[in-house]
Amino acid sequence: MDVFVEQLVVRKRTGGDYLIIAGCILTALLVCFFIPLFLGRFLGAFTLLICVGFVYLLYNVMIGTNLEYEYSFTNGAVDVDKIIAAKRRKHVTSLNAREIEMMGTTKNRAFEGYMNNSEIKKVYACSSVKDEGVFFVLYTEGGKRKLLLFNPEERIQDGFRRLNPQKVFLND
Repeated sequence: MDVFVEQLVVRKRTGGDYLIIAGCILTALLVCFFIPLFLGRFLGAFTLLICVGFVYLLYNVMIGTNLEYEYSFTNGAVDVDKIIAAKRRKHVTSLNAREIEMMGTTKNRAFEGYMNNSEIKKVYACSSVKDEGVFFVLYTEGGKRKLLLFNPEERIQDGFRRLNPQKVFLND
């Protein structure tokens, strides 16, 4: 029997995201004020085009802080994609539930050791690391060890548990 589960998780904005947004707004205002002041006499209508282009660039940077993650679980194969501003999709990682080293909650004793290990690449695909319901998966992709932080729903957790019960610790 085939198992297919898709889940969409919205990443919460951080303080850094709000700083980026505020910086973009302030920069757009300053650029739109100073470019016409300095170049207005020489370039005329071209000045307006520069301002509009710059504001459009800053707008794209601002909406780029709007992130969602999509998890696709198909018969043990897990694909994680990042959706930027509900427009662009970027593949983040892939793994197989049968080949993981360990899965658990962030309350697991081993979690801190993995987070502090600089040789393990961290893959953040969760709403917020500090939220309840964040799980980690330690796996190998392309010869490198990786630690995926994500918010799987119950059906995805059950899929991992059924395919690799000895390496899944969900009740700790």
